[in-house]
Amino acid sequence: MTFDARTFRDALGCFATGITVVTSLNGEREPMGITVNSFNSVSLDPPLVLFSLGHTGNHCQEFRESGVFAINILSDEQKHLCDRFASPKEDRFNGVPHILGENGSPVFEDSLAVFECETFKTVEAGDHLIFICRVTNVAVDTSRSALLFHKGQFPVL
Repeated sequence: MTFDARTFRDALGCFATGITVVTSLNGEREPMGITVNSFNSVSLDPPLVLFSLGHTGNHCQEFRESGVFAINILSDEQKHLCDRFASPKEDRFNGVPHILGENGSPVFEDSLAVFECETFKTVEAGDHLIFICRVTNVAVDTSRSALLFHKGQFPVL
């Protein structure tokens, strides 16, 4: 390998991404959520999307055990949710308005789009677990812009 981890992260940061908060319920039926920018479409037929979680520090095993998720695509007005769900805060949902979607996962009402889904397949990949998910319900609001992350910052368009 002719590059270090910092150079690799800097290069990845050159690719602008949207920001999501992936939510579910843990085994005690308590809401859990994590900020994720590793989100992609996979297939239209069947409707599949993916996200990935690191094995340490972000409830990866609890998400794996849950099997159902809501992927909330954040609008440019929801940076506070990005920050909150990226923090090590214990009760991230305290004071955060949400409803439970069709599959029981927390949904933020002002999200640009929400993909409710269930695990289709998981794939071990280095220090992350890739969740390939079958979409079971979609909601979309095209009237606002997405929250973007680029080179470690949130650019204003």
